Amino acid sequence: MTFQLEGSAKLTDIQSFDTILDRDEMLEVDRIASRPRWQFGATSDHNFPHKKFWKMDVKGTAMFDTYIPEKMEILLPFKFEILDYYMNGHTHGLDGSIHRDASDYTFLLFCNPQWDLMWGGKTIFVQDDGRFDSVFPKPGSAVCFPSEILHWAEDTTRDFYGLRVSAAYKLKKTETIDGNKDP
Repeated sequence: MTFQLEGSAKLTDIQSFDTILDRDEMLEVDRIASRPRWQFGATSDHNFPHKKFWKMDVKGTAMFDTYIPEKMEILLPFKFEILDYYMNGHTHGLDGSIHRDASDYTFLLFCNPQWDLMWGGKTIFVQDDGRFDSVFPKPGSAVCFPSEILHWAEDTTRDFYGLRVSAAYKLKKTETIDGNKDP
């Protein structure tokens, strides 16, 4: 399958947030991520059924139902409706498939309590002109981007023996902060 690089979103539309969770909040996220509720077999693009990853439903947890969305409301320059949210996980050899999300924006929160650059695991973005950028999964950091930007999760290196965890929120933009409704 060949991907057409099209769309108006640019790498400059990607917003990065250095640290949105403190140490105690990260410990709570890690506690939730440590529950034995992970399921293997999720895919980002059904055209690539062999590109599977781990997924956990986190609905019903105050941290993901309320607390993180309240932080998102403060950080993002637009109002939104959450269409879906979950945690996803990748290990060595489980890189994601290049894809676009079926929403207006995607908000990714990196959930591992520690991360070493030598472990890989970047989220990689490709712009319509072929330029690319990437974000390392720094603990407690987040990135928000237009969902039409092609992206994927890089697998971790052999030096990392755990699960690279992020929380993904699929967002529908409802209006800008200045009150203008989106079409």
